[in-house]
Amino acid sequence: MLASIAKLYYILPQFPILEIELNSIFDKSLINLIVFLLYFEHLMINGLCRIHTQRYFMHQLHNKNFIYTVTTGRSGSNFIKEVFACLPDTVSLHEPKPRYDRIMRAVQTHPHVARQFLIEKKLPSIKKVLGSKTNYFETSHLFAKGFLEHWLNIEDLPVPNLICLNRSHRDVSLSFTRLNSIPGRSINGLTYLLSPLDPNNLTSIKGLKSASDEKYSDYQFNYWYCLEMEARKKYYADLIQGKGGVAVNVSVKDLKVLSAFNDFCDQLHLPRLGFWGRKRFDKMTRTVVNAKSAKKRDLDFSEEQLDKWESEIKDNLVSRV
Repeated sequence: MLASIAKLYYILPQFPILEIELNSIFDKSLINLIVFLLYFEHLMINGLCRIHTQRYFMHQLHNKNFIYTVTTGRSGSNFIKEVFACLPDTVSLHEPKPRYDRIMRAVQTHPHVARQFLIEKKLPSIKKVLGSKTNYFETSHLFAKGFLEHWLNIEDLPVPNLICLNRSHRDVSLSFTRLNSIPGRSINGLTYLLSPLDPNNLTSIKGLKSASDEKYSDYQFNYWYCLEMEARKKYYADLIQGKGGVAVNVSVKDLKVLSAFNDFCDQLHLPRLGFWGRKRFDKMTRTVVNAKSAKKRDLDFSEEQLDKWESEIKDNLVSRV
């Protein structure tokens, strides 16, 4: 209606009689206000619709049970995803689209991008895949690399529960080094891992000015990365527990026992495995998941060399907290 009145106002000079009739009904100041409102609508309509849509998604998700992992990767997260998929009323995913790794590197220097990504991309996708189910579990280790803080600052979203997934730092460091995933140095390292030079880390390496510094080996960069993620486990666990959420420390080895897995589900407010879920659980605990053996390069490091490298990183580790 407003648009029709405004358009009529602009063509009236061509029809003096109609102009007189319209002015007898509407004051000219009212017409000007209508024109202004239409212009304002032109500027804001997309933004306002987006805001209302976002609030709708937030409200739809406020009573769901979200569970994320804080882990290095190469720690069994894919196995846990497969096991959780056996639970009733639960969606369990590893690295679903839209993927955090597409913007993780940008988030390290422009943190606000994480909030925009969550609101405009991730949460609508979660709502769609979750449907009427209650529990959403995602094992991507990138959530704890700049996204969790912004999740907590989005109105109406529930506090997520956390799984702090553990594996030997040496085993993880060797695995990433064999895969040529080197923090700050290789393509995979930049895409999926934190770099010791990222500005918002909880730790750093004393005196390090460049990722190409030959003073430190690729293995040492990966070992630093494990220590950084260890610091994040404690930091985020305290943060989540302080807000009423649950944070559980566990390793894949612990979860391969059914009774331990049931206790684990209880802590995270998850349903237990049903009959067919237990059958699948028994099968998966005897299967190696996501080994990536074909992609790994051979390494020939002695125990003494690894001990020396690890000591150097520990001695030069700087806490920023």
